[in-house]
Amino acid sequence: MSREQQYKQLADDLFRRASEEANVQLKAQWEILGARYLEISRQSGGAGDQELAAGPGQSELLKDI
Repeated sequence: MSREQQYKQLADDLFRRASEEANVQLKAQWEILGARYLEISRQSGGAGDQELAAGPGQSELLKDI
């Protein structure tokens, strides 16, 4: 999976979480965070299809959420 795809997946997960959130403030924060990941995915699109060799995986990023 490319970096761009990984960031898009994270964004999708956060938008899903936002859609399930009852608290309006938390919902907005999830949506903002998802939008940032979409922005990062667009920026990483020109970086090629190299695998993300080092760095936190999705489970590490979201484990405390």
